[in-house]
Amino acid sequence: MTDMTPISPADRHYLDVWGVAKSFKGTRVMSGMNFRVDRGELVSLLGPSGCGKTTLLRIIAGLMEADDGSVVLGGRDITRQPAHRRNISVVFQSYALFPHLTVAENVAFGLRARGTAKSATAAPVAEALRLVRMSDFADRPIAALSGGQQQRVAVARALVVGPDLLLLDEPFSALDRKLRETMQVELKSLLRDRGITAIFVTHDQEEAMGVSDRIAVMNAGRIEQFADPSTLYARPASPFVMDFVGLSTRLAARVTARDGDLLSLETALGPVRAPGDLAPGSAALLAVRPELVALGQGENTLSVTLEDVMVLGSKTMLHGRAPEGDRILCELPGIRTGLARGETVSLGWAVADTLVYGVDP
Repeated sequence: MTDMTPISPADRHYLDVWGVAKSFKGTRVMSGMNFRVDRGELVSLLGPSGCGKTTLLRIIAGLMEADDGSVVLGGRDITRQPAHRRNISVVFQSYALFPHLTVAENVAFGLRARGTAKSATAAPVAEALRLVRMSDFADRPIAALSGGQQQRVAVARALVVGPDLLLLDEPFSALDRKLRETMQVELKSLLRDRGITAIFVTHDQEEAMGVSDRIAVMNAGRIEQFADPSTLYARPASPFVMDFVGLSTRLAARVTARDGDLLSLETALGPVRAPGDLAPGSAALLAVRPELVALGQGENTLSVTLEDVMVLGSKTMLHGRAPEGDRILCELPGIRTGLARGETVSLGWAVADTLVYGVDP
């Protein structure tokens, strides 16, 4: 199983993807991709379908060859090495388990493929099944398992060979929401305890936020922002990241004045102030996260007519009427009554919580 030796600071930079490019039938889908993962990190590649996240994962795994660039893992240049020599395990979306084999035989498959004698597989297979809490299912056929149990078996099979890197391609997508959340917690704890370096591919922002030390948000074959979940959510680097990670109020604006680092902006719903460095006259996009907006007056205050009031159990979402392309959201804790569609309310928030992006005219 994976070595538990403490990580030294000099050994932190573990995976280096540098200058990677890839084209399909003459269409460039990835160019100049640079991506670094530290030893022991849990990193997610997050983005919409077609953004390049699975392409990048397959290049790292050796299942696809890059047209240009390099992949270095643990100081070894593995760019031209075949997949079976990279010591990288992959957990696929479909789990890719063998239905004619038992649970234990599935887990042992990677060891046997590497030439390990059958008699020498029993102990590591038992340990791998113990880690994923499937010891009692060792002799069961795969068809007798639930989706969550099959996912655990796939993880055990990936871990039993002691991989230098674990790659997971949409590993929870086939599970229902409650089971998906349970498996996220279990897998994150397991990988953290074993000191395993792992990369998740997902289009689910909540999944990425929950399991990752850092998240690379991808768009059109490039990384828009690579940061820890808190930074991504609180200070998204671009409108794309802001929209893809979480919800937000979003208003088209124009800068009317600048006083040092403080901007005055005009929106269709009224004036707003925000920190920023845009020049007066610049077109801008203004945003604020919904949980930072409150009923009543604030440093920024807009009068808004409610379009909808959605009670979601632990929170109540207010949707305000806004011009086409704009969006007004306010998230209130708990169940709020006495608010109705068509009612006009004041929504306020702090100047420091306002995000501003320059936009092309």
